[in-house]
Amino acid sequence: NNDEDENIIWAIEKITFEIQHGTLLGIIGKNGAGKSTLLKILSRITAPSSGSAKINGRIASLLEVGTGFHPDLSGRENIFLNGTLLGMKKNEIMEKFNEIVDFSGVGKFIDTPIKRYSSGMRVRLAFSVAAYLEAEILLIDEVLAVGDIEFQNKCISKMEDISKQGRTILFVSHNMGAIQSICDTGLLLSNGRLDMHSDINSVLNKYVSNVDTNILEKDLNEVEDRTGGK
Repeated sequence: NNDEDENIIWAIEKITFEIQHGTLLGIIGKNGAGKSTLLKILSRITAPSSGSAKINGRIASLLEVGTGFHPDLSGRENIFLNGTLLGMKKNEIMEKFNEIVDFSGVGKFIDTPIKRYSSGMRVRLAFSVAAYLEAEILLIDEVLAVGDIEFQNKCISKMEDISKQGRTILFVSHNMGAIQSICDTGLLLSNGRLDMHSDINSVLNKYVSNVDTNILEKDLNEVEDRTGGK
């Protein structure tokens, strides 16, 4: 009835957008705006209670620490598991295996069960798998914040490389410097609804008007100090 409808709080509601192949989309908004929920729906982790999401292409998701990993399997086994789930053949995964391990920096522990990894080690390996296995679409949530600064910068540089390959990236982050550096298009979410969908600078400018400008300027300036990138 109407009383029950008024008490429902929608995580996301009435969001409609379309992006083309090769888009570098930054998704921003305050905590609780619905950013992570949107990515979970797009990655099929969560089914929408109404509406639909249509995606053309293989998706690699990095939404939470260890998402897609089986805790009792080793790092090596999880790389092959993830590749298989993406529809890759064993020889295709083998071709990428050394690059994945080298980038992650967890080579010494590659045959150790994932459940014994620290959260930082899981993020390192998860990002490496998402970046190097042949997915056309990457969904990346704020998990990069778990890694150290050096690895965060390494990931940002890698995402820029991926973008040049024409692959699609949907990137949720509170790091506005990283968003501005990587993305060309932005979504601004507010209270579960789409506030703006435009070029990244226009979206960032609108977001600036709703937050502490000093904090945001400091964040944007940090991108100048990182290694790699454009």
